[in-house]
Order: sequence, then C-alpha cells, then structure tokens
Amino acid sequence: MIDQLSLIHAFAPVRPLVSICIPPALKDHADAIASQNPPVHEAWKKLTMRGKHFVIRTRSLEDITELADWARTALVEPIEPLSKRQRQAYQSVLDRTIRYADILPIGSCHCIATKWRDRPLRRGTFARGDGTIKPISKSYSLPH
Repeated sequence: MIDQLSLIHAFAPVRPLVSICIPPALKDHADAIASQNPPVHEAWKKLTMRGKHFVIRTRSLEDITELADWARTALVEPIEPLSKRQRQAYQSVLDRTIRYADILPIGSCHCIATKWRDRPLRRGTFARGDGTIKPISKSYSLPH
C-alpha cells in the first residue's frame, strides 16, 4: 500500500535546479557573508568556487530570495560606494534571479521571490543600476 507522503511526492511539481553565478567583482562581498558563523542564510552554505566565480546551486525559492535581496539591497543602500564594476555585478546577480523566479520588490530596497517561472527567461537586463526592476513584460517577450 502506498502511504500518503509517497503519493504527495509523486504529484508534487519538480523544482528546477538553478545555478546563480556571482561575478568575481563581488568575490570579497560574497566571501565575507559566506564565512560568517553562523551563516546569515542557508543559501550561503551552498556557495562553491568554479574558476573565478562563486556559484550557488539551489532548488529553493528562499535561496533565490536571499540572493535577489542581497543584490537589490546593495544597489539601493550600499554599505560603501560601489565601483561601476560592482554595480554591474550586483545587477547581474539580480538579473540572474529574475530569469528563474518572479521577484517582487518590497519597500524601497528589499524583494522576495514569489514563484518559479514556467521556463527561464532568456538572458537580458531586468534590473536597473538603482535597484529598480523593469516590468518583465516590457523588457522581454517570449519566443513563439
């Protein structure tokens, strides 16, 4: 006889395994957060080095929320002045999270991942340098 838990898992949607790359310009910032004990969030435990880049591989929307919020907060309220390279790198991280999940801005600088996209968006620029998020319908059209 099949138990209820097995039945639930059989029909549960499969969450995608996504890889979010953190550019080398943010290495020091990401490394500082990942090395905190205890970690700020579970997502930072998943941080691995691949060449010059840090990569977080996850199936969790909470991890996507953590990365998107980290990038957006750094763009809107930076702790120290950002170089052009750092600003573009934070935009890239935010863009990469938007590719896989719907990101909803909350307040002036925070955001949350609300749901997975049916399919990832193609690469594009969805975040502005000031941390605001462009309406996806205006910045991207699905291929036919």
